[in-house]
Amino acid sequence: MNRHLAEGTLQALLDGELPPGERPAAEAHLAGCGECAAAARELRAVNERAAAILAGGDVAAPVAQAQMSLRARRARQRQGHWGDARKALLRAAVLVLALAGVAAAAVPGSPVRDWLVQTVLPARKATLAPDARRAPAPPPRQADAPAAPTGISIRPDGGAVRVVLTRANPRLQVTARLVDGDRAGVLARGRAMSARFRTAPGRIEVVDAGAGEIEVEIPRAARSATVEVNGRVSVAKDGDSLRVLAPAGAPGEGPAVRVGG
Repeated sequence: MNRHLAEGTLQALLDGELPPGERPAAEAHLAGCGECAAAARELRAVNERAAAILAGGDVAAPVAQAQMSLRARRARQRQGHWGDARKALLRAAVLVLALAGVAAAAVPGSPVRDWLVQTVLPARKATLAPDARRAPAPPPRQADAPAAPTGISIRPDGGAVRVVLTRANPRLQVTARLVDGDRAGVLARGRAMSARFRTAPGRIEVVDAGAGEIEVEIPRAARSATVEVNGRVSVAKDGDSLRVLAPAGAPGEGPAVRVGG
């Protein structure tokens, strides 16, 4: 009875590991046995496919060779029917490829690593639905703080001070008061800050003040002082006090002028 070559013998023959004393007989059997020859072709095809994938997976040659040799040695220990042998061989090939894939996945630029990144990893990403409750609505924006007033000050000239407001807005509010110190000054607030200031010895001129507030400071030590609004003397220093000379007009007729404490 012509016995077929065992799985281990055939695998060892293909791997070049068959002892020299057994090789001639195995080759002669292959030449005359169609079933064993077909099995050898199948084994060779599986080996070539495994080697190609291992090479493409960036697995070092010594590692791949050791894995294939281990598979061959294990296969030689099995002496069963060819159907079971082929299944065992395929399982061994899958194991080798799995090990190769794990090794290759750790190598930057390898095809296996790229396949894992493009195919496996994106499937694990979860897209979170926006949660309207996660971030509270921002608080209402607070109004900007009032800007600091602008102004200018001078020293009296010969004890005299003159403050002149030109083209002042009719809704402008002017307040004059006496202050300690030796300087006269003008402060503009709100829309009156649009005004331009000019100075001369003992004189402050305020041009184009808007509908805000103007505060005029007159030194108590000044010998004389006047405040003119749109061509009219509205406030004058009388001794140790200030006096309003032109009463405030009706709303919209002219700037409101008063004396502060």
